[in-house]
Amino acid sequence: GGCAELCGMPPQKLEQEACNLICDIVGIDAFIHLIEKADLDPIYFCELTTLCAVHDCEGQCVKITDAAVAPQSGPQGTTFKIGVAMQAFNQTSTGTIAFSVLPPDGMPFGDAELVPKGFSPGTFQAGAQIETQPSEQEPFSPGVYKVDIAVCEGECGSKHPHSAVYDTKQLSFQITQQ
Repeated sequence: GGCAELCGMPPQKLEQEACNLICDIVGIDAFIHLIEKADLDPIYFCELTTLCAVHDCEGQCVKITDAAVAPQSGPQGTTFKIGVAMQAFNQTSTGTIAFSVLPPDGMPFGDAELVPKGFSPGTFQAGAQIETQPSEQEPFSPGVYKVDIAVCEGECGSKHPHSAVYDTKQLSFQITQQ
């Protein structure tokens, strides 16, 4: 198999896109060697290929200035919108804004938004939507759902160089009985 087959394996779309882009540029053999070294962290992997610039931020880097969920509550089927505003004080490396949802009775799920050129000084906004239509993977039972937002250098939670959590915020929304 080639790059397309290999890069179809990661579960997240962000990881698949980064994988395909880098694999196509460096070639499958060099790519496999880098994967072994990067332990499948797509941003660190990108930095190893020098396709992603490294600007390790020092001092105050990025701060979440506001975050909200709307509406605060609703029945199953409601689309909850999460918004976050941030202030960047210094240039950073490639980063992510991660949104994780912790259901009252299930497995956490979420997504991340890639910040390919890192944060430069200024203000930024990001958002996510959670459609609470019940499925086999998530029944969206009534209860309080916690939402964790993290703004990171590199991939949030990574143990590799050029990775850091700049700021976090926790919100919640409630799914009510029909």
